[in-house]
Amino acid sequence: MSTSVPDAPLAPDAPLHARLAAVRRAPTRRHRIANLLLATAAATVLFLLDDRLQQWLGGAGNDARLRPDWIAALAVLSAALWLGGSRWAANAVLGLFALIQLCQLSHIAAIGRPLTPLDVAMIPREVSDILRSARAEAGARWPTLLAGGLPYALLFALYNLGLARLPLPRVRWALLAVALLLASQPYKAAHQGMVRFMPQQGHSSLFNAMRAFSYYAVNLIGVQVSRDAPAHPAYRIVAAPTPAPPQAIWLVIFDSTRLDRWQVAGYPRETTPNLSSWVRSGDARWHRGIAGAAATRASLALLLNGVREPGHLQQLQSHQSNLFRLAKRAGYRTYWLSTQYGGDLLERIDAASIDTARSREDAAVAVAARGDEAIFDQLDAAAPAPGERRLMVLLLRTAHLPFEDAYRRLPPRYRRWPDTVAAGAADARQARRNAYDNAIAYQDELIARLYRRFEAMNEQGLFVVTSDHGQMLGEDGVWGHNVLTPQVAQVPMLVRARGEGQRPLAGNGDWLAHHQLHLALAARLGYRIDNPGAVPGLYYLQGSDVYGDNLYREARAAGATLELGAPIGLGRPRH
Repeated sequence: MSTSVPDAPLAPDAPLHARLAAVRRAPTRRHRIANLLLATAAATVLFLLDDRLQQWLGGAGNDARLRPDWIAALAVLSAALWLGGSRWAANAVLGLFALIQLCQLSHIAAIGRPLTPLDVAMIPREVSDILRSARAEAGARWPTLLAGGLPYALLFALYNLGLARLPLPRVRWALLAVALLLASQPYKAAHQGMVRFMPQQGHSSLFNAMRAFSYYAVNLIGVQVSRDAPAHPAYRIVAAPTPAPPQAIWLVIFDSTRLDRWQVAGYPRETTPNLSSWVRSGDARWHRGIAGAAATRASLALLLNGVREPGHLQQLQSHQSNLFRLAKRAGYRTYWLSTQYGGDLLERIDAASIDTARSREDAAVAVAARGDEAIFDQLDAAAPAPGERRLMVLLLRTAHLPFEDAYRRLPPRYRRWPDTVAAGAADARQARRNAYDNAIAYQDELIARLYRRFEAMNEQGLFVVTSDHGQMLGEDGVWGHNVLTPQVAQVPMLVRARGEGQRPLAGNGDWLAHHQLHLALAARLGYRIDNPGAVPGLYYLQGSDVYGDNLYREARAAGATLELGAPIGLGRPRH
């Protein structure tokens, strides 16, 4: 039933002309409905405007098209807000949409694709990286603020002024309709798997954002899948002493480094002159690595705990096959040195088994001033005691977005390829790729200097280099990682042995998954790990949350190519 707000009544003795004028001024039902239609149309257009602006301003990755079903849904929502007559409710809905669209449009601008539920889950953990990237690319990202800010500024003004001044019909249950519309996606998220909530091509960025945030809110906040995880047999750990155990193992892990940008793996640019020289002389061997997951925390938890299967939470959380724990049991002193944040990562990789742990939090000023160069300060403080056997795991940043952050503090010689459009790059995307190659070239020199430190400390054993995951460099318009693609799955690996009896792990160009690397290092420490559920040649690329409702793809190597299966959801089955 419709009701209207009456005008102030005239006095009984008001003159006749005043009474006639009041009748002429009083809005009729037709006028109220016309106002409602015009206001609804204006609001619907503004809700659709952010995608159009981002596309017009060159927002690659935003493929939203005008879909009649979505236009109708927005029109119903807009009309219900007008009919409800509550500025508080309208501001709450607009504030919610503005917030998720700020995240969505910024993600599209920076990464080239809409948010997934797993991306949303990572936002609280990646705030520092997000802010760092935002500062570095602020000059190029102003169109995103315009695309999202202008429509929502107009929407706030339209509803706040219109609800106060426009004569409109009022319907008591209209706000209930708004609540039901907003609750529809969380309700579906409670009954459907994550695959159904991945971004849909051609849909509005707001539609995709609502679905991503809905699935996150219902399923990923503080939720683990232990009650629903598949049953996997526990690994068997057997003592198997090696005839020449290494006195030291250094495992150097770089962020976001992909295999095909290493010159030693066939890239035409001279990005790894030092590593290429090592391989040519026979001092080192390089391998085609397969990452366990598409994000740092997930990948390192799998690598250092030696877990292969998605959802094998018992093995993952028990740390029974953890590399640090095995090293301590074998009499090694264990070190974790990192120029990245530790946070809950150390707990995931068994902090109790690490004798010396240093992360960015312990040297924030030095890392902010010197970047990855600060790792040498940590190494200075970690000089070995006489006769000490030790496992050293180093985590460095280098090739993570923004790429130029790796070398911006260093001499200009590290800018081998133009990393700005003004400097001669063909376009902004090529400049970004050039910056990545510059970061890899710096990484090559950093590896050489780390190995010289390995020699200076007279370490006898294995010097191993790999990456936590790869990186998208604009393929299909996508940048960053956290996507299950071959470019993210394939990481480089290099092993250099030093000392009598120290052998390489595999041949040049051989595939060596992170799980296989873990098994090989455990064997050098004197342990054989038997996995009753292992399938030869089958590995997995998992998403960003190996403890939660996750996506993964099967990975198999075919010659020099890595083949990935279709995405599979991990979590409780839904219908």
